[in-house]
Amino acid sequence: MVRIGESMLKSRPVRRQFTRVIIRTIEAQCELRGASVELRASGGIIFVHGDEDSVIEDALQHSFGVYAVDPYTDLEPSPEAVAIAALEENQNPSGSFAVRCKRHGEKGNWTSQIFAAEVGSSVLERVELKVNLSEPDWQIRVALFPDNARLLGTRFHGPGGLPIGVQGIVDAQLDCELDILSAWLMMHRGCRINPLSDTPEILKQWDPALASPDMARRFRSGPAQREGIESWGIVGHRIDNAPTSVSTEDDVLVPIANLEPLVGWSEEEIANLRMKVFS
Repeated sequence: MVRIGESMLKSRPVRRQFTRVIIRTIEAQCELRGASVELRASGGIIFVHGDEDSVIEDALQHSFGVYAVDPYTDLEPSPEAVAIAALEENQNPSGSFAVRCKRHGEKGNWTSQIFAAEVGSSVLERVELKVNLSEPDWQIRVALFPDNARLLGTRFHGPGGLPIGVQGIVDAQLDCELDILSAWLMMHRGCRINPLSDTPEILKQWDPALASPDMARRFRSGPAQREGIESWGIVGHRIDNAPTSVSTEDDVLVPIANLEPLVGWSEEEIANLRMKVFS
Protein backbone atom coordinates (compact mmCIF):
# COMPACT_ATOMS: atom_id res chain seq x y z
CA MET A 1 0.00 0.00 0.00
CA VAL A 2 1.75 3.15 -1.25
CA ARG A 3 0.75 6.45 0.34
CA ILE A 4 1.44 9.47 -1.82
CA GLY A 5 1.63 12.13 0.87
CA GLU A 6 1.96 15.71 -0.35
CA SER A 7 0.07 15.10 -3.61
CA MET A 8 -3.08 14.48 -1.55
CA LEU A 9 -3.09 18.18 -0.59
CA LYS A 10 -3.76 19.23 -4.19
CA SER A 11 -7.13 19.81 -5.85
CA ARG A 12 -8.88 16.74 -7.25
CA PRO A 13 -7.84 17.30 -10.92
CA VAL A 14 -4.23 18.01 -9.96
CA ARG A 15 -4.22 15.03 -7.59
CA ARG A 16 -5.39 12.75 -10.41
CA GLN A 17 -2.63 14.03 -12.68
CA PHE A 18 0.03 13.63 -9.99
CA THR A 19 -1.17 10.10 -9.21
CA ARG A 20 -0.88 9.13 -12.88
CA VAL A 21 2.70 10.46 -12.96
CA ILE A 22 3.60 8.55 -9.78
CA ILE A 23 2.17 5.32 -11.22
CA ARG A 24 4.15 5.74 -14.47
CA THR A 25 7.29 6.48 -12.45
CA ILE A 26 6.89 3.42 -10.21
CA GLU A 27 6.27 1.21 -13.26
CA ALA A 28 9.42 2.53 -14.95
CA GLN A 29 11.53 2.26 -11.81
CA CYS A 30 10.48 -1.38 -11.39
CA GLU A 31 11.05 -2.08 -15.09
CA LEU A 32 14.59 -0.68 -14.95
CA ARG A 33 15.31 -2.96 -11.99
CA GLY A 34 13.88 -6.02 -13.71
CA ALA A 35 10.62 -6.37 -11.79
CA SER A 36 7.12 -6.74 -13.22
CA VAL A 37 4.31 -5.10 -11.24
CA GLU A 38 0.60 -4.41 -11.35
CA LEU A 39 -0.62 -1.09 -9.96
CA ARG A 40 -4.04 0.21 -8.97
CA ALA A 41 -4.98 3.54 -7.40
CA SER A 42 -7.87 3.87 -4.98
CA GLY A 43 -8.72 6.64 -2.54
CA GLY A 44 -5.27 8.18 -2.28
CA ILE A 45 -3.52 4.80 -2.04
CA ILE A 46 -1.64 3.00 -4.81
CA PHE A 47 -1.64 -0.78 -4.53
CA VAL A 48 1.50 -2.39 -5.96
CA HIS A 49 1.55 -6.14 -6.63
CA GLY A 50 4.63 -8.09 -7.70
CA ASP A 51 6.91 -10.98 -6.76
CA GLU A 52 10.31 -9.28 -6.48
CA ASP A 53 9.84 -7.75 -3.03
CA SER A 54 13.34 -6.38 -2.46
CA VAL A 55 13.56 -4.97 -5.99
CA ILE A 56 10.14 -3.33 -5.74
CA GLU A 57 11.06 -1.89 -2.35
CA ASP A 58 14.19 -0.30 -3.83
CA ALA A 59 12.13 1.14 -6.72
CA LEU A 60 9.61 2.67 -4.33
CA GLN A 61 12.35 4.16 -2.15
CA HIS A 62 13.67 5.96 -5.25
CA SER A 63 10.30 7.22 -6.59
CA PHE A 64 9.54 10.86 -5.84
CA GLY A 65 5.98 11.42 -4.63
CA VAL A 66 5.97 8.20 -2.59
CA TYR A 67 5.65 9.06 1.10
CA ALA A 68 5.24 5.73 2.90
CA VAL A 69 4.80 2.07 1.98
CA ASP A 70 3.00 -0.57 4.04
CA PRO A 71 3.54 -4.20 3.01
CA TYR A 72 0.39 -6.18 3.81
CA THR A 73 -1.25 -9.58 4.00
CA ASP A 74 -4.82 -9.93 2.69
CA LEU A 75 -7.25 -11.53 5.16
CA GLU A 76 -10.96 -11.97 5.57
CA PRO A 77 -12.48 -9.10 7.59
CA SER A 78 -12.57 -11.16 10.79
CA PRO A 79 -10.90 -10.14 14.07
CA GLU A 80 -10.02 -13.77 14.74
CA ALA A 81 -8.33 -14.16 11.33
CA VAL A 82 -6.28 -11.02 11.92
CA ALA A 83 -5.26 -12.14 15.43
CA ILE A 84 -4.16 -15.59 14.18
CA ALA A 85 -2.18 -14.10 11.28
CA ALA A 86 -0.51 -11.56 13.57
CA LEU A 87 0.53 -14.31 16.01
CA GLU A 88 1.89 -16.39 13.16
CA GLU A 89 4.16 -13.48 12.22
CA ASN A 90 5.18 -12.84 15.84
CA GLN A 91 5.14 -16.25 17.50
CA ASN A 92 6.77 -15.20 20.77
CA PRO A 93 5.27 -11.84 21.77
CA SER A 94 6.08 -10.48 25.19
CA GLY A 95 5.37 -7.43 27.29
CA SER A 96 2.58 -5.25 25.97
CA PHE A 97 0.70 -4.77 22.72
CA ALA A 98 -1.81 -2.52 21.00
CA VAL A 99 -4.01 -2.84 17.92
CA ARG A 100 -4.08 0.10 15.51
CA CYS A 101 -6.92 -0.09 13.01
CA LYS A 102 -7.90 2.37 10.29
CA ARG A 103 -11.03 1.95 8.22
CA HIS A 104 -11.01 2.68 4.47
CA GLY A 105 -14.11 3.07 2.34
CA GLU A 106 -17.66 2.44 3.52
CA LYS A 107 -18.31 1.47 7.13
CA GLY A 108 -19.48 -2.10 6.55
CA ASN A 109 -20.05 -4.32 9.60
CA TRP A 110 -17.33 -2.79 11.76
CA THR A 111 -16.06 0.50 13.03
CA SER A 112 -12.29 0.74 13.36
CA GLN A 113 -12.49 1.00 17.18
CA ILE A 114 -14.71 -2.06 17.61
CA PHE A 115 -12.67 -4.12 15.15
CA ALA A 116 -9.44 -3.21 16.97
CA ALA A 117 -10.99 -4.15 20.32
CA GLU A 118 -12.14 -7.53 18.97
CA VAL A 119 -8.70 -8.26 17.50
CA GLY A 120 -7.13 -7.43 20.86
CA SER A 121 -9.60 -9.70 22.67
CA SER A 122 -8.84 -12.55 20.27
CA VAL A 123 -5.10 -12.11 20.83
CA LEU A 124 -5.54 -12.20 24.62
CA GLU A 125 -7.45 -15.48 24.31
CA ARG A 126 -4.29 -17.05 22.85
CA VAL A 127 -1.36 -15.38 24.65
CA GLU A 128 -0.78 -13.58 27.91
CA LEU A 129 0.08 -9.94 27.24
CA LYS A 130 -0.63 -6.54 28.69
CA VAL A 131 -2.48 -3.85 26.75
CA ASN A 132 -0.61 -0.57 26.40
CA LEU A 133 -2.12 1.88 23.93
CA SER A 134 0.56 4.55 24.49
CA GLU A 135 3.91 2.78 24.17
CA PRO A 136 3.34 -0.89 23.34
CA ASP A 137 6.18 -3.34 22.78
CA TRP A 138 4.25 -4.78 19.82
CA GLN A 139 1.82 -3.06 17.46
CA ILE A 140 -0.70 -4.89 15.32
CA ARG A 141 -1.58 -2.57 12.44
CA VAL A 142 -4.70 -3.23 10.40
CA ALA A 143 -6.23 -1.51 7.37
CA LEU A 144 -9.93 -2.39 7.33
CA PHE A 145 -11.78 -2.40 4.02
CA PRO A 146 -15.44 -3.33 3.35
CA ASP A 147 -14.49 -6.68 1.80
CA ASN A 148 -11.23 -7.58 3.53
CA ALA A 149 -8.74 -6.72 6.22
CA ARG A 150 -5.07 -6.10 5.56
CA LEU A 151 -2.53 -6.92 8.22
CA LEU A 152 0.23 -4.36 7.74
CA GLY A 153 3.91 -5.18 7.98
CA THR A 154 6.86 -2.93 8.78
CA ARG A 155 6.44 0.47 7.14
CA PHE A 156 9.24 2.02 5.13
CA HIS A 157 9.41 5.45 3.54
CA GLY A 158 9.99 6.82 0.08
CA PRO A 159 11.59 10.19 -0.66
CA GLY A 160 8.28 12.10 -0.56
CA GLY A 161 8.12 15.40 -2.39
CA LEU A 162 6.29 15.92 -5.69
CA PRO A 163 6.18 13.52 -8.65
CA ILE A 164 9.14 14.12 -10.88
CA GLY A 165 8.48 16.25 -13.97
CA VAL A 166 5.29 18.00 -12.85
CA GLN A 167 7.16 21.28 -12.29
CA GLY A 168 8.92 21.44 -15.65
CA ILE A 169 12.60 21.24 -16.59
CA VAL A 170 15.64 22.76 -14.90
CA ASP A 171 19.17 22.80 -16.37
CA ALA A 172 21.75 21.32 -14.01
CA GLN A 173 25.50 21.61 -13.83
CA LEU A 174 26.81 18.46 -12.17
CA ASP A 175 30.51 19.09 -11.67
CA CYS A 176 30.75 18.26 -7.97
CA GLU A 177 28.90 16.58 -5.12
CA LEU A 178 27.13 19.77 -4.04
CA ASP A 179 25.83 20.18 -7.61
CA ILE A 180 24.33 16.70 -7.40
CA LEU A 181 22.70 17.43 -4.04
CA SER A 182 21.26 20.70 -5.38
CA ALA A 183 19.89 18.93 -8.44
CA TRP A 184 18.35 16.22 -6.23
CA LEU A 185 16.54 18.87 -4.17
CA MET A 186 15.00 20.33 -7.33
CA MET A 187 13.97 16.83 -8.44
CA HIS A 188 12.36 16.38 -5.01
CA ARG A 189 10.22 19.45 -5.74
CA GLY A 190 8.93 17.97 -8.99
CA CYS A 191 11.50 19.30 -11.48
CA ARG A 192 13.08 17.14 -14.14
CA ILE A 193 16.72 18.09 -14.65
CA ASN A 194 18.46 18.59 -17.97
CA PRO A 195 22.12 17.73 -17.25
CA LEU A 196 24.62 20.11 -18.85
CA SER A 197 27.38 17.51 -18.43
CA ASP A 198 27.54 13.74 -17.97
CA THR A 199 24.80 12.43 -15.69
CA PRO A 200 26.12 10.82 -12.49
CA GLU A 201 24.96 7.23 -12.06
CA ILE A 202 23.41 8.07 -8.68
CA LEU A 203 20.87 10.46 -10.22
CA LYS A 204 19.82 7.84 -12.77
CA GLN A 205 18.44 5.84 -9.85
CA TRP A 206 16.08 8.68 -8.95
CA ASP A 207 14.60 9.55 -12.35
CA PRO A 208 13.87 6.93 -15.04
CA ALA A 209 14.14 9.63 -17.73
CA LEU A 210 17.88 9.92 -17.00
CA ALA A 211 18.49 6.19 -17.41
CA SER A 212 18.35 5.96 -21.22
CA PRO A 213 17.28 7.91 -24.34
CA ASP A 214 14.24 5.61 -24.65
CA MET A 215 13.12 6.43 -21.13
CA ALA A 216 13.74 10.14 -21.78
CA ARG A 217 11.32 10.02 -24.71
CA ARG A 218 8.73 8.24 -22.57
CA PHE A 219 8.99 10.86 -19.83
CA ARG A 220 8.95 14.16 -21.69
CA SER A 221 7.94 16.96 -19.35
CA GLY A 222 5.73 19.97 -20.01
CA PRO A 223 2.20 20.58 -21.27
CA ALA A 224 0.94 17.59 -23.27
CA GLN A 225 4.49 16.18 -22.99
CA ARG A 226 5.59 18.14 -26.05
CA GLU A 227 9.13 18.10 -27.35
CA GLY A 228 11.31 21.19 -27.10
CA ILE A 229 10.07 22.50 -23.74
CA GLU A 230 12.42 25.25 -22.48
CA SER A 231 14.13 24.99 -19.10
CA TRP A 232 12.91 27.67 -16.72
CA GLY A 233 15.86 27.59 -14.30
CA ILE A 234 19.42 26.49 -13.75
CA VAL A 235 20.93 24.82 -10.70
CA GLY A 236 24.55 24.16 -9.81
CA HIS A 237 26.98 24.91 -7.02
CA ARG A 238 29.20 26.87 -9.43
CA ILE A 239 27.49 28.49 -12.40
CA ASP A 240 30.02 29.58 -15.01
CA ASN A 241 28.80 31.30 -18.19
CA ALA A 242 25.19 30.52 -17.29
CA PRO A 243 22.56 31.81 -19.74
CA THR A 244 20.66 34.82 -18.46
CA SER A 245 17.41 34.38 -20.36
CA VAL A 246 15.28 31.99 -22.38
CA SER A 247 13.28 32.95 -25.43
CA THR A 248 9.51 32.46 -25.23
CA GLU A 249 8.62 34.54 -28.28
CA ASP A 250 10.63 36.28 -30.97
CA ASP A 251 10.46 39.63 -29.20
CA VAL A 252 10.19 38.57 -25.52
CA LEU A 253 12.94 37.41 -23.17
CA VAL A 254 12.15 35.94 -19.76
CA PRO A 255 15.00 35.81 -17.21
CA ILE A 256 16.06 32.28 -16.31
CA ALA A 257 15.89 31.49 -12.59
CA ASN A 258 19.20 30.93 -10.82
CA LEU A 259 18.35 28.25 -8.24
CA GLU A 260 20.44 27.72 -5.11
CA PRO A 261 18.49 25.23 -2.95
CA LEU A 262 21.39 24.61 -0.51
CA VAL A 263 21.62 28.25 0.60
CA GLY A 264 21.28 28.41 4.39
CA TRP A 265 21.93 24.70 4.95
CA SER A 266 24.29 23.76 7.78
CA GLU A 267 27.09 21.22 7.32
CA GLU A 268 25.13 18.73 9.41
CA GLU A 269 22.01 19.14 7.26
CA ILE A 270 24.05 18.68 4.09
CA ALA A 271 25.64 15.54 5.57
CA ASN A 272 22.18 14.11 6.34
CA LEU A 273 21.03 14.91 2.79
CA ARG A 274 24.16 13.25 1.39
CA MET A 275 23.30 10.04 3.27
CA LYS A 276 19.76 10.09 1.85
CA VAL A 277 20.80 10.71 -1.76
CA PHE A 278 23.81 8.39 -1.91
CA SER A 279 22.55 5.54 0.30
